[in-house]
Amino acid sequence: MSNNKDLFLREDLKDALKWLLVSAVIWEAAKLEECCPNQDAIGMYTNFVQARALYEFYYKGENNRKADDARAIDFSDSWQPPNSTLYARYVESGPLNKRVFHLVYGRSEEQYAGASGHSGPDHINQQVLEFAKELLRLTREFVRCARPEFKDAAQSAIDDGYRDAQNAANALGLRIPF
Repeated sequence: MSNNKDLFLREDLKDALKWLLVSAVIWEAAKLEECCPNQDAIGMYTNFVQARALYEFYYKGENNRKADDARAIDFSDSWQPPNSTLYARYVESGPLNKRVFHLVYGRSEEQYAGASGHSGPDHINQQVLEFAKELLRLTREFVRCARPEFKDAAQSAIDDGYRDAQNAANALGLRIPF
């Protein structure tokens, strides 16, 4: 089972972090100049998919868990995720899930935007970079709490994901935003 977990960290966690961070870079770059139509939306939706998966990995425990669901608690004897306003506001309470993963009426309204009013900087569609920053911090905290046999693989996931984001930023002529 330890080999399965090590492989998960080296491949799956790395892949989730990579696309979370790269998508945030792509989203940020679109503010300056889009390289392709709808670059901002592509970056945003990619980011949201990976953010949801990573938040579930860090914040969900044994309840409603299928046998093959990976969770941070599987790799640490002391994992306690810190309180997260982003998670509580946009993921746990439902706007990310309903707005992005379901077709609903009034997608931009308060209940699906995670904020007040019809638009603004606190709406979910403006949280791409914040999700990436917080999940990068959470992953660093996870590495600190990981059992010794998993620390190198978990750190490698961060290093590889960050390197890919740096490469994307370099290609787009952008300073990495985290």
